[in-house]
Amino acid sequence: MCFRPAATVTIVKCLECGTFNKPTDATCKKCGADLAESKKAAEDAIAASTPAAPKEISLTPQGLDNAPKAPGAPPASGAPTAPQAPGAPKA
Repeated sequence: MCFRPAATVTIVKCLECGTFNKPTDATCKKCGADLAESKKAAEDAIAASTPAAPKEISLTPQGLDNAPKAPGAPPASGAPTAPQAPGAPKA
């Protein structure tokens, strides 16, 4: 069996009485009010809830020049240095 997700159906709520109607109905099934404005309000609500495109992300590190240094860390230089082994002569 193949299962497909249900299609999104917008239920139209009558602005006069609050009754929920099918999106194909032209008038409210309870009070008979015109549903044109209700359909427009439902479409506007869906458009407002649609997420916006994500902002562009930069892969370049930013703000690291002024980052605090670790206590006791040697001053930053161009090349990283390896730690000295215990008992090794100092260069």
